[in-house]
Amino acid sequence: MNIVKIVVRNVKRRRLSTSLTAASVALGVALFVAIGVLRQASEQGFQRTAGICDTIVGAKGDSLQLSLNTLYHMGFSAGNISLGSFNDIRNQDGVAWAAPIALGDSYRSHRIVGVSSEFFEQINIAGSGSLSFSEGGPFDFSTDQFVEEHEHLFGEQHAGHDHEDDEHVSYQAVIGANVATKLLLKVGDKIVPTHGVEKSIEQHHDAASEIVGILEATGTPIDRAIYIPIIAYYKMEGHVTDHEAELEGTRDARGISAIMLSTKSGYYRQQIYRNINNRLDAMAVFPSIEMRKLFKLIGSGDMVLRIISLLVVVVALIGVLVSLYNAMGARRKEFAILRALGASRRSVMIIVSLESAIIAFIGAVFGVLLASLAALVLATELHAFSGVTINVSLGVEEIYLIVIVTSAGALAGLIPALEAYRTEAAKQLSSNV
Repeated sequence: MNIVKIVVRNVKRRRLSTSLTAASVALGVALFVAIGVLRQASEQGFQRTAGICDTIVGAKGDSLQLSLNTLYHMGFSAGNISLGSFNDIRNQDGVAWAAPIALGDSYRSHRIVGVSSEFFEQINIAGSGSLSFSEGGPFDFSTDQFVEEHEHLFGEQHAGHDHEDDEHVSYQAVIGANVATKLLLKVGDKIVPTHGVEKSIEQHHDAASEIVGILEATGTPIDRAIYIPIIAYYKMEGHVTDHEAELEGTRDARGISAIMLSTKSGYYRQQIYRNINNRLDAMAVFPSIEMRKLFKLIGSGDMVLRIISLLVVVVALIGVLVSLYNAMGARRKEFAILRALGASRRSVMIIVSLESAIIAFIGAVFGVLLASLAALVLATELHAFSGVTINVSLGVEEIYLIVIVTSAGALAGLIPALEAYRTEAAKQLSSNV
């Protein structure tokens, strides 16, 4: 007697019941796997971006907001820090490089970021190395040039500054790989920045920028950003009026949105961190730590969802038990015939338990496959929203889960299996004579 063939035949014979029960198992497993896979892959992707620099400096405020706005182009800037503060910070012992950042404009929903040319030279992304160009190259505007021109614009000679000098400004742009692909842009095209990061019709026609380079894809928010020489921010019409130029503090329009720092590890890094946070006009954050805090917070919600998904699986397995148990009355004659043909009580019990295990196995496998598909779709949406590429992959944990669910299914089938075990062949057959 081939027990496996009998089990497969019984499962096929009750296709509707098997399909519905397996589907309920699949949904629970899919939810459990998708939550875990996406959280792990997302954290890895966000941490990879956080490694662009070890320290971010900005105005006093929320440290997570500063990290998200500077590196991931999410949210809004909490304020600015002065050029004097920037010079103090970049000249500290232990600072390898300091990149000034200006934020606030956009082009067709893509953030425009003001940087110096050192940004393209110093940024190093884990797994990808330094930035490279698929077309064209970077603009030439150093940090020292920025400091010199900024002081020229807003120094004592500001009152006598003639805006006709702005005609000599070279408005250029370097765009990320996603920007080029999505907006069908190429080297030589021009873009007109829009004031603000939300939908606006106020355009900086005076700052139409020619695209001089397109970056290779990095799998980070760099891919969906547009970079211009940082001094261009201050020379755009309406960014700094005479009235705004008199402002001070974090809302001073002459200030810098943030600074990306690369520091020597160990003593220097901690010393620089303390020195900056002791200032009244700036704060330093470690973006990698901020991302760990963020995903620790998200993890609490994940745990609740995973517990709910496990309850769905448990309810589905109970459904398997109830389905098989309710079928016992109609199947007693079937079991009696098997006993008459020589099947032992133990064989009959194994048949019923295996049926339950197979239903659970089918549900678990389809659940993992469904989770993979859902994770890929959600990963695509997350990349479009944040620019962070996450690599969704299944591992040995999912195999363990399939084994556990299948084993649980076999255990769930024990109660109807015991009913089948107690079937008296002679009594069932004689009652049908």
